[in-house]
Amino acid sequence: MSSKQKRNTKQGFWSRLNARGKMYFVLGICCAVVFVTSLVAFLIVHGLSLPAGDSADSQGTEAMVDEQGYDKDQNTIDTAQYTSTILEQSDDAGQEYVDETLFLGDSNTARMYRMFDYCTYDNAIGSVGMSARSLATYECVKFQGISGYKTMPEAVAIMQPRRVIITFGTNDLSPSNSTDNFIASYEKGIKAVQEAYPSVDIIINSIPPLGKQHSNESLTQTQVDEYNKAIVEMCQENDWKFLNSAEVLKDSSTGYAKSGYVETSDGIHLTRTAMDALFEYIRTHSYITEDDRPTLTSVPKHIEDKDVSASTASTVTTTTPSSSSSTSSSSEAQATETPTEQPVVSPSYSWRTEVVNPTCTEQGYTKHICNEDSSQNYNDTYVAALGHTAPNAEGKCDRCGAQLTTPPSSNDQSSGGQSSSTPPDSSSSTTTPDSQPSQPDSSQTQTPTETVQPVETPAQNTDNQSPENQVPADQTTTENVDQTPAA
Repeated sequence: MSSKQKRNTKQGFWSRLNARGKMYFVLGICCAVVFVTSLVAFLIVHGLSLPAGDSADSQGTEAMVDEQGYDKDQNTIDTAQYTSTILEQSDDAGQEYVDETLFLGDSNTARMYRMFDYCTYDNAIGSVGMSARSLATYECVKFQGISGYKTMPEAVAIMQPRRVIITFGTNDLSPSNSTDNFIASYEKGIKAVQEAYPSVDIIINSIPPLGKQHSNESLTQTQVDEYNKAIVEMCQENDWKFLNSAEVLKDSSTGYAKSGYVETSDGIHLTRTAMDALFEYIRTHSYITEDDRPTLTSVPKHIEDKDVSASTASTVTTTTPSSSSSTSSSSEAQATETPTEQPVVSPSYSWRTEVVNPTCTEQGYTKHICNEDSSQNYNDTYVAALGHTAPNAEGKCDRCGAQLTTPPSSNDQSSGGQSSSTPPDSSSSTTTPDSQPSQPDSSQTQTPTETVQPVETPAQNTDNQSPENQVPADQTTTENVDQTPAA
């Protein structure tokens, strides 16, 4: 068939189609293109391996990575060089030693009492996702009867423990965070604890090892070892003790965490098996000095911790607690508001918060609303009423418009300023007999504030409550500067 005949055949096919046929033909071609495009997109998303994310929140094994070129002997700690700093093996100090120790740290510390039963709210404070650089400043601890959150150093002064064991560093791991920067920020935070309660004995725990496979490519065991070696030196310079617990958690042949010691889902968080080994190590490497604490005052109940990574908290610190456990979630513990041990409650609750801003006459607060059970709702983070502003020319508060004094009459205004400098406020003088006649405005503006001023906490604490610190969420500028894994 000649090319001319072929061309005529093609033209004949298209010309034989009416308008409706042409429309259906074009529509069929478009549908085929859409189908092929959708199929290719599906294969790309579900058929290829995804890269590891920037957070330890990644729980799937598809995101697990291996560290390349790790040398387990590169940053070995010379124990002989730090004999007065590294805690040596001792007799088992027993559960009493654990109970009189306050544990401070990130999610691996939070798991000690929220997920497992090695500690309680009486002797542990953990904030999921918290880094060492935030130790001195991040307000994350809530006490019954005290408005607002406290920093960990402030909490140590309130709880008055005999000793603290501090474990931070996992959330500081980053290729951009040098060892010197890490140590400088960590040292600042530890000194804040020491200054807040000078009688406390300070023990710095080593950063726990990672699994050979873990869920964040920014984390390396090489940097963990570098940080731990620097922590020992920092402790020696400051006369703090170093708990070298990494040696019992590590596989000596690989340098990584022992098999079964970290969660298979992320290779970062310690399992119950690892916690068993850790607490046995803590008890058999004890540090007991003469108790020189001043007379202890009443300790308010620790009822809540605010996590930096709220979404991570539900995946790394929540499990079904045993009947003997006192590991209820922080929000549920707050809701009970009782001085007894935290009850065993369902871990399935989820929460949302609403901030009620203070007005001139009403205090502000944060509402915590349980999505599953409204009986669990509670309020906290109270902020003092703002009080009225000084009366304006009309005798009103500029903020809320309330009438505070009697406005000048038209006769007074037309008298060319001959009226008294004291506004004619007979109602003021009669309703507030204790006020001075020459100061009716002051008595009026102070009264609303005095009636709603919270008495739970000193004024300097309530006045400094910022919106970021009112809501127990992970939106804090201190923590968001480094996209490192939340532990």
